[in-house]
Amino acid sequence: MKKLLILISFIALLSEGLVAFESGQLSLDTPNVLKSGEGSFGIRHRFFGEIDDIDKFFGTDDGGNMHFVLKYAFLDNLVIGVDHTRDESAYGIGVEYSSDLKWIKVGARVNGYRLNKGLDKFDKSYQANLSLQTPNYFNHLNFTANLGYDAYNKHQILGFGMDLNADNFIPFLTFTEKISLLIEHYPQVDKIKNISKKYDSYAFGVKYQTYGHHFEVMATNSTNMDPRTMSLGTNSDKMHFGFNINRKF
Repeated sequence: MKKLLILISFIALLSEGLVAFESGQLSLDTPNVLKSGEGSFGIRHRFFGEIDDIDKFFGTDDGGNMHFVLKYAFLDNLVIGVDHTRDESAYGIGVEYSSDLKWIKVGARVNGYRLNKGLDKFDKSYQANLSLQTPNYFNHLNFTANLGYDAYNKHQILGFGMDLNADNFIPFLTFTEKISLLIEHYPQVDKIKNISKKYDSYAFGVKYQTYGHHFEVMATNSTNMDPRTMSLGTNSDKMHFGFNINRKF
């Protein structure tokens, strides 16, 4: 935890001359808007404990799942990314490309990853995901959809999100430009024996958008953090706290 706090503090210092970036969701992929030479860094955290467990400080004492991702654009909207997730000690590397068609933004990502299954056993596979995002209708509302395929579990990836946003209306949040209410839902398209879970995954939260940062706090019924794993569902409908920190550089 100490190393994480140091890392977060370091990223927070990199603030000169930066502007906000894509309208990201909680766990969904969104079309990137990075230009050549730009990059971004993200941290996602989902607590294992349940929100209603007051004795364990609303579930935060039980540790959590974490996800780190670093992206860099070699050309406009052409991005390479590397990531790590605590669950199954997963490592990934991928490439993504996006295009703004004015009436809709489109992004495509192909990602290879390795999972640690224990006892020095490692599984390797890949996923492909298409992200679609509407313009910000009436300057306050946009929608995101993901459609993809995960070769490891041989299942379809499907997720939907909504972003209801407004200019900052809270006076003491001096450095906040926009505030958003975010909602996500991941229907289970495939029912895979011993893999698919009892409930669909979902999440809702609030995003505070500053110049080069997005801070998101949320409640979710899953401790997964990306479309591939969220679309597998969850066996519990109990809620967990989570947060994201995203930074453009």
